[in-house]
Formats: sequence, structure tokens, C-alpha cells
Amino acid sequence: MEEQEKGLNKGRKPILLYFALAMILIVIIFGLVKYAMAPVHKLAEWKQTQETIAVYDDAKLDSIQRLITFRNALLSLPKKDSIHLIVNVPDSTLGLFINGVLIYNVKMTRMKLDPMLRKLPQSMYIQTFSKPLSVAVSEASIVKEPIIEKVAPKTPEELTASVTSPDTLVHQPVFIRLITDNGIHFLITQNENLTSVDKKANRSFWSDRRMERAKSFFTAMVKFQPYEYQPSIILEANDKALTAIYRALPEQTKVVVYYE
Repeated sequence: MEEQEKGLNKGRKPILLYFALAMILIVIIFGLVKYAMAPVHKLAEWKQTQETIAVYDDAKLDSIQRLITFRNALLSLPKKDSIHLIVNVPDSTLGLFINGVLIYNVKMTRMKLDPMLRKLPQSMYIQTFSKPLSVAVSEASIVKEPIIEKVAPKTPEELTASVTSPDTLVHQPVFIRLITDNGIHFLITQNENLTSVDKKANRSFWSDRRMERAKSFFTAMVKFQPYEYQPSIILEANDKALTAIYRALPEQTKVVVYYE
């Protein structure tokens, strides 16, 4: 009897192992399907909030229609004295816009559009970007109010110089994330990481993004819910220019996006 039980136990172990491996494989496949379908769910979510519009079904007119969409978005900006953010991909510029005038812009050294945004149907592009996008979440490695470093004057000459000279801001690594109300993530970073502080801030910024996506993905798997896709636009520019732009933006920021 004992020998028979031992034989049965030996036979059960491979079966349990195969069962466990099969379950793991099913979970992995289920997760991959969820991840692959996430952009589709995001597009469906956008479609539910948008009205169907007629567009010219001619590839030759696509760029013109998108330019008109950009102009319409600029015209839709609030007329009151408020500063808005303009992302102009064809010109590779990131700028500040107020009362119909571009008051400041900087050349972007790198731009990366999410594949979902790149493949956006023309009708959905016009619906999505014909109006300014409202920023729901704003995060940055720098504070909104500038930190000013001053040294107490020791002589009358130093006192005079401190009054007449502009303040010098303490340098901080510049990494900004803006999330619009329709779920687009603008990841705006400095284009050079020369110091150890810069490199550490760069690693931390992108590590946090990866951890956030991983947490969202595993939460969706455990709860058997659709994975919340996060379309992103990555922009890089000079750190001082980005600091000036971020500190000029109001709390309720509007963003106008234009790409071809």
C-alpha cells in the first residue's frame, strides 16, 4: 500500500507542475492581450465623448486640415489675460501664447509621439485637437515659485550691486509631467544631464513612469479590468527655457497641440 501511495504522489507532482505552468501561461497571454488592446479601448473611450464630423477623405488635404485645426484651437483659447502652452511639432517649438500672440518659444531637441497618436484617424485628430486640451495633473521636479539665492552685502558697493543686478535662480533638474483631462501624458525634460544630480533626477523620473505603468498593468490583471493606456508625448529642450515656461503657466493650463 505504501509503495502504491508513493507512486501516486510521484504521479501527482508532474500533473500539478504542468497545471501551474499552464495557469502562468494563461495569465501571461491574458496580460499581453490586455496590453495590446489598451490603445483600442482608449480610442473607444475618446469616441464616446466626441461627435462624428465630416472630413475630406483625401490624403493630399490632411496636412491642410490639420493646420486649420491648429488655427481653430488657437482661436478657441480663452481671451482673458492667461498664458497657454503651444506644442508645434512641425516647427519643433514649445511656446507660450497669450492674447493671440506667441510671447516666448524654445526649439525642442527631441520629440516623440505615441504610436496611438501617430496613427490617429484624421476625423479623431480634428475632434481631439481642434480645441485646447485642459491639464488635469501638473507635476515637476522644480517648484512653481523660483528659489532665489542671496548673499548679504558686506560693503556699500556690494549693496548697490545686489539691488541693481538681477537675481540668480538656483539650478534644479527640470522634469515635467502634464496630464490632460483626456489622458495624454506630456513628458517634458531637459535635453542635457551633465551633473550627477541631473543624471539621478533623470533616472528617477523615468523609473517612476515605468513603475506607475507596471502597477497599473498588474492592478488591471488582478481585477480583470481593461488596462488604462497612457498615450504620451515626449519633449526635450533647454533646461532654463523649460524652467521659464513651466513657471509662467497658470494653474488651469490649456495646451494646444499640432502635428502632421
